[in-house]
Amino acid sequence: MIKWRMLLMKKQVRITALVTAILIMAALISGCSLARTIITETVDEISSGGARPAPSFSPQPFPSLAPQDTDATPFSEMEYVRPDADAAAARLCGLAEEVYACEDAQELKALFEEGEALYEEYNTMVRLASLKSTMDLTDETWLAEEAYTTQGFTAVDMAYEEYYVALYYSPFSEEIEQNWQPGYFDDIVQDEDWYADGTQELYGRESALLSEYAQQRQAAAVLWDGQELSYEDISGIEDADEYYAALAAWHEACAPGLEEIYVELVRTRMQLAEKLGFGSYTEMVFAQNRIDYTPEMMADMTGGIVEYLAPVYAETFDYPIEGEAEYEVWADFVQQTLYGMDDELGGNFQLMREYGLIDWEPRAGKTPGAYTTYLDSYHSPFILMSYTGDEYSMTTLIHEFGHFNNYLETGVTAEATDVSEIYSQALELLVANHYGEYFGEEIGYEMQYNALSDKLDSFVQQAYYTAVEQEVYSLGKEEVTPGAVEEIAARQAERFGLADFFYDDLYRYDWVTVPHIYELPYYTFAYATSADIAVQLWELSLTDEQAALDAYRALLSREESTDFIENAKAAGLASPFDEGEMRRMAELLQTYLSEEEWSGALVDAA
Repeated sequence: MIKWRMLLMKKQVRITALVTAILIMAALISGCSLARTIITETVDEISSGGARPAPSFSPQPFPSLAPQDTDATPFSEMEYVRPDADAAAARLCGLAEEVYACEDAQELKALFEEGEALYEEYNTMVRLASLKSTMDLTDETWLAEEAYTTQGFTAVDMAYEEYYVALYYSPFSEEIEQNWQPGYFDDIVQDEDWYADGTQELYGRESALLSEYAQQRQAAAVLWDGQELSYEDISGIEDADEYYAALAAWHEACAPGLEEIYVELVRTRMQLAEKLGFGSYTEMVFAQNRIDYTPEMMADMTGGIVEYLAPVYAETFDYPIEGEAEYEVWADFVQQTLYGMDDELGGNFQLMREYGLIDWEPRAGKTPGAYTTYLDSYHSPFILMSYTGDEYSMTTLIHEFGHFNNYLETGVTAEATDVSEIYSQALELLVANHYGEYFGEEIGYEMQYNALSDKLDSFVQQAYYTAVEQEVYSLGKEEVTPGAVEEIAARQAERFGLADFFYDDLYRYDWVTVPHIYELPYYTFAYATSADIAVQLWELSLTDEQAALDAYRALLSREESTDFIENAKAAGLASPFDEGEMRRMAELLQTYLSEEEWSGALVDAA
């Protein structure tokens, strides 16, 4: 699952302070949608427990890793060194002055390498502090360290901006682009526009609101049956009636405060967009994130999802999967499956395990959910999740490894969120083809069905959140109130056919639990766009797994384009924005999910 991603990175992928705080707080966030099983099955039916499924596969010996074949660093060898933001910013400003005075390319190259290393090191320490704090939210030392590094980032980023512009105007900028770092100046026009007069205060306000949301969301609880229950605690209630009653109580107690934060956050962002000369905050987000489709295209695709996919969604369900799988046993199966699919996939999964680049053990104080981050200076991705042995944990491990593999293969490259989500969602489906090898035919089919059903969830649920955001950000500043957002959320739920699934007011309030809506506006839509590509790859894999893997690798290499649509087309796939694509996708998913007509496609794609 991708909780969400941290993209503090080298210049060509560098993000500005306008989204810094949210990216520092978490990194990839998946699992943001409402639990799909609750939609179509009662909680007590789903959570009945049961015997642990006995694996039917026989693990084979894995090859030895060759350390010389990777630049990755074992987590045990990573050292946190507290960065000095003031000193880093001062040196970057000094480098900018020295760049203007350079007389030859070699002199400039030394300055270039120093500046890139300085910025990369600061970002690495920011992410490492964030990672350490989310490993144990009760550790005040790491929480303070995360706050310290985050607060210093704006000064470092602004100084880096000055240094970057100096490089652009140097006589040797072509040398940088052609021989040192291709594409280095792709963002130069955008980046000169992100710091206008009066924006720094607004950036600070945005960061403070995001921090306030994280703290309130973490602490949000309601007294229920003599116990303080968090939102996550309530999700474990097995009786459906009690579950919904407790959830309603949580909403009544906790939603108002979270709504107020969101309203202030939206108003602050609208002010930012106005200061920076954008017609709307939506326009600003699309420009900043280099999205290669328009808000109008997004709205059109959302309309197609409502028309064609929402009715299919209403007809489908998830199979309840009982029992658990131990982490090491499940990880062995995934590793062996990946080796069978592609040696590099298998080797990268093995490296993740042997280098300790995953924290999977559940424990008190650990942040909920899962994410993958990238530690630039150590050339290493890292996954944080809590593996509990249920179906959700099993698929989350595969999802997050899709991001891990992307980072390990390419580093943190310039890519849209729509592109990055392909690697996680598609890998879930490709591995699901082999579930029968672990669970046997019956449970293997049910798990495979659920994996495909989850992609339908990505289309409908995530596009719903996007539609809510797009309408909220179209309001005037004074029109953004808690009541207005509640009304939009409830009305859009009816539009997507979701309102009848739950108690009347669930969708009016439950959006406050989705971090993306606060932290990464419009990220939710990337789940829908990438789900289309993932399902296309899965459809291909049913008849030719190697062809699907070749297309997956072509998408990963991004040799022709880092843009979402062009990258998909280069891999021989349709764009989700193509005319008729949502209708075609609905027909395919109806066949497999509503009618359960697999026509022999269930056989493992070996």
